[in-house]
Amino acid sequence: MSAELLVLGWSKFLEDSAFLAGQIRKSGYRPDLLVAIARGGWIVGRLLSDLLNIQEVSSLMIKSYKGIGVRSAESSVWYQDLPDLRGRRVLIVDDIADTGLTLKTAVELVRGAGAEDVRTATLYMKSRSSFKPDYFVRVIDRWVVFPYEYCEVASELLSNGYRLDELIEMGFEKKLLNLLCKVGVMGVGY
Repeated sequence: MSAELLVLGWSKFLEDSAFLAGQIRKSGYRPDLLVAIARGGWIVGRLLSDLLNIQEVSSLMIKSYKGIGVRSAESSVWYQDLPDLRGRRVLIVDDIADTGLTLKTAVELVRGAGAEDVRTATLYMKSRSSFKPDYFVRVIDRWVVFPYEYCEVASELLSNGYRLDELIEMGFEKKLLNLLCKVGVMGVGY
């Protein structure tokens, strides 16, 4: 499993977010608002709203996964918080374009709501993605563990029979795993 995971730290995450913001700025695109796809796009969206000085931020929740590497047959919209988009420039943000289905669904929703110019941005894209974002930092074909889902993924791996030492070999930080166990948000001690 370790070769299949890329455990991302906060420094790399922030660095790649800055590179993504730089791409968008250099392109000359100036969105009126940003739509972050929950949950992975929330943190990236918040960073981009700061880096690009986008004051208006909304959210969509679209689910395509049931667990680590377990895809649903189709994306389903769980919730949307969209203002009036008629005639507006909208940047849709997510953390990764995996199959592309989530972004495709989001673009259809936003265009259907009347947005004039819709563009997409993700930190990463998988080569198998059927949807290519307008902006992305790099292609990654492993399962990415983002720093904001550390506990969620580690807990799922532990419940699937992995040991803490195996998680450390995969790239999880021992100190952080210990802290998560100590404060009681992960049920296994090390």
